[in-house]
Amino acid sequence: MKLRHISIIVGVVLGLVSILAVALCIGRKEASVAISVPQLVEPVTIDTLSLKKGLSPFDKYFRKAGRRHKVDWRLLAAMAYAESHFRADAVSSRGAVGLMQVMPHIAESFDVARETLADIEVNIDVGARIYRSMQRMLQLPKDIDNYDRMAFTVASYNCGASRVIDARNLAEYYDDNLNDWETVSDYLLLLADEEFYNHEAVTGGRFGAPKTTIAYVRQVMERYDKYCRRIEE
Repeated sequence: MKLRHISIIVGVVLGLVSILAVALCIGRKEASVAISVPQLVEPVTIDTLSLKKGLSPFDKYFRKAGRRHKVDWRLLAAMAYAESHFRADAVSSRGAVGLMQVMPHIAESFDVARETLADIEVNIDVGARIYRSMQRMLQLPKDIDNYDRMAFTVASYNCGASRVIDARNLAEYYDDNLNDWETVSDYLLLLADEEFYNHEAVTGGRFGAPKTTIAYVRQVMERYDKYCRRIEE
């Protein structure tokens, strides 16, 4: 009888041990699964300010396009970083392509086939050509401060020259300095307001993203300043 009781107790203990072992095994498995779940990360980009030499892996193309189109190559590099973080394969949700985020239909207006925009040299060259065309459209005075000239053109690259022209027209209408970017950026903000986008001085209508353009200009010009302090032209 005692032996039978002992064997029952031993059986129960062994059963409990087995259950505990299984539980521990499952716990370890769940832990290992939790650890092995991949984490979402941002796309790998190039921290250009940490490079030992140059500004990017594409400096020769920026230099070449800058010489050809008379644009400071360091500004082109700063724009490319703002546009794509130097990801040559970047494609936006709206279809903009490459380092300079060129829209295919814009490239075609420069007689550049959309299929060639994946080529780094072509992409940068088209970006420089767009920049220069924005300058021509703006018709800025020759004696304008160089910072303001670049800021107006960079803004136009982002939102189109017509928006910047509208903001300058508003500044002129209200007897403000239409050649100062900081002043005109305030009027750019007003183009989101019905009172102002219906103004007689405005031809392009409502502009829904002035803050985006202003932030873009700030980012580009700050990086350009760092690039200029790092590398002489």
